[in-house]
Amino acid sequence: MTAPYLSLLLADGRLPTGAHTQSGGVEPAFQAGMPLAAVPDYLTVRLRTVTEVEAATAVLARRTWADGGPDRVAALVALDVAWRARTPSDVLRDAADLLGRSHLRLAAAVWDLAPLVEARRLWCRAFVVGVTAAAAGLSAAETARLVAFDDVQTVLAAALKLAPFDPAHGVAWAVRAQPEVERLVERVADLLSPADLPAPTAPLLEQWGQQHRDSERRLFRA
Repeated sequence: MTAPYLSLLLADGRLPTGAHTQSGGVEPAFQAGMPLAAVPDYLTVRLRTVTEVEAATAVLARRTWADGGPDRVAALVALDVAWRARTPSDVLRDAADLLGRSHLRLAAAVWDLAPLVEARRLWCRAFVVGVTAAAAGLSAAETARLVAFDDVQTVLAAALKLAPFDPAHGVAWAVRAQPEVERLVERVADLLSPADLPAPTAPLLEQWGQQHRDSERRLFRA
């Protein structure tokens, strides 16, 4: 399988991974009063904070798995500790763990990910995407770009359901986000260890997510 093909496959919103249950935080943003016109700015903030941590984690998980060795699962556990320390919102952690579980079920049907499955623990989406990328031969940059692109499309697809608008605008916003995606790739593609994980914060996004969890009127989990 070629890297471009896998990238297209994993970023396909029709995959049975549960991604359709997530809004990338845009539903709670709308509920808090963010206007539709602010979606491009929202994407920028998310790419510089939440998504950067996810992409960096996927890059390091890919590197750990590709390096092989009997201790790679233990190394992933150490990386998991670092990721959770940089993701203070339990809402974001729970959403990532839920997606990771469904991604692992799907990926393990195609690639030999037995050590990851047999560890019998929750792996967040970034871990599973990173390990899958290693198994399929994606580079670090391709892995980071995949995570970022998937996040952009998750937000835009959810926004279209929540506040219907001309889909052409969504495509234009995705194109507008591309330079920011590439800057993210440049920042994380060369990371080497859990100590290198970035720790940007997005307190308002986290607050909206916490409020959303307790909302009785919601279409998406997060």
